[in-house]
Amino acid sequence: MQEQLMEAVQLIEEGDVEKGLTILSTLENHEDDDTQFQVAAIYQELGHAQKSMAMIDELLVKFPNEGSLLTLKAEAAIDLDEEETAITSLENIDQRDHAYVEAQMLLADLYQLQGLEEVAEQKLFKAMEVAPKEPVLLAGIGSYYVEQGSYQKAIPYLKQAIEHGFSSEEANMNLLLAESYSNTGEWETALNYYEDAVDERAEPRALFGYGFTALQAGMTETAIEQLEALREKDPAFTSLYVPLIEAYEQEGNADKALELTRAGLVQDEENEQLYLKEGHLNQTKGATDEATRAYLRVLALNPANHKAASQLLELYYEQEDAEEIKALINRLKTSGEEDPLFLYYEGKAKQLDDDVEGALVLFEQVQEYLSSDGLAMEEYGYLLLENGKREEAMTAFKRALALQDDNQQLRMYVHSLQEEEW
Repeated sequence: MQEQLMEAVQLIEEGDVEKGLTILSTLENHEDDDTQFQVAAIYQELGHAQKSMAMIDELLVKFPNEGSLLTLKAEAAIDLDEEETAITSLENIDQRDHAYVEAQMLLADLYQLQGLEEVAEQKLFKAMEVAPKEPVLLAGIGSYYVEQGSYQKAIPYLKQAIEHGFSSEEANMNLLLAESYSNTGEWETALNYYEDAVDERAEPRALFGYGFTALQAGMTETAIEQLEALREKDPAFTSLYVPLIEAYEQEGNADKALELTRAGLVQDEENEQLYLKEGHLNQTKGATDEATRAYLRVLALNPANHKAASQLLELYYEQEDAEEIKALINRLKTSGEEDPLFLYYEGKAKQLDDDVEGALVLFEQVQEYLSSDGLAMEEYGYLLLENGKREEAMTAFKRALALQDDNQQLRMYVHSLQEEEW
C-alpha cells in the first residue's frame, strides 16, 4: 500500500494529478486504518478538505479520542471556514496525547483570528506546560508576541527557540530578533541580528529592516548599501524609497535623493510621502515650480495631508503671493478641511496685503496654536507692535525667544525696545 501512496504523490507532483487522484480513490476504503489516515492527510495537503473530512469522520467512529485524527479534522475544518468545528475538535484532545502541543498552537491561531488574544496566549502556555523546551512552540510564542507588538516579551522565547535547535525555512528567528530589538530601540544589537538574518536569507523584509535600522542608528552608508541591495532585488518594494532618500540626504547627496523620488514614483505614482520628498528637495534647491507641482499632487491625492498644505502655503508666502494663499485655503476648506494653520496663513496673506488690523484679528484667533511656534510668535509680535500694542508685543517676543534660544537678532531687537522704555 505504501508503494501505491508514494506513486500517487509522485504522479501529482509531476503534474499527472488525475492519475494520482485515481490511485488515491482506490485506497479510500482500504481495510488498513493507517492507509486511510494517510490518504486523508494527502487529500488535505492537496486542498481536498471535504474528502479529507469525510474520511476522518469515519475513522473517528473507531478512534474517537485520537489526537492526530482530531488535529487533521481541525485543519480540514479551517480550510472549509468551519472554525467552530475546528475548535471543538482541538479542545477534545487530551493533555497526554502526542498531538496536544500542536493542537494548542492551532487553537492559539484560531482564537487570535477571533480577536481573543488572552485566550490565544493561554493556549500557548498550556502547551508549554507539557513541552517547555519544544523549539517550534518557543518560536510560536515569540512570533505571537512579535505580532502583538510586545517585542520585549518576544526576545527571550525567540532566543530559546534558537538555543533548542529551531530550524525552519518559513521562519527566520534572527530576523524576528532583529525586528524585536529594533522596535525596542536597541539598534546595535538589532543590527547584529539583521546581519545574521541577511546572511541566512537575504529576503526583502530582512534587507529593508537592516537598512531602516541602520539609518536610525546613524549608519547611513550601511543603510544605503542594504536598501540599494533591496532596490536591485525588488524595485517595487516601495517602502524602501523614503528611508533611502533620507540616507542620501544625510550624506549630502541631494541630486541622488531627488533621482530616487522619481524612481519610486515610477513604482507607485500615488505615494504621498514620495511627492512630499520631491517637493521638499526641489524647494531646497530653489526649483519652486517643481516643488509646487509636487505639493499640489499630494493634496490632489489627499486634501487632508496638512504637511503638504503647510509646505505649499509657506512656499506661496515666500513668493509673497497672497492670492495663491487665499485660493489654496478656500480649496482646502471646500474639501472639508479645517485647521488653525489656515487662519494663520490667511493672516499672513492679509499681512502681505498690508492689512495689519485684519492680520492681527486672525492671529489673535489662533494665538494658542501660535504659542508653540517660535517664528509664528515672532511674526505675531511684529504685528502687535505695528498696531501699537507694545506690551502685548513684548510678551509675544519673550515667548518667541523662549522657543528660539539662538535667535540673537530678535534678542537684540527686544533689548533695544526695552532700552527705549527707559
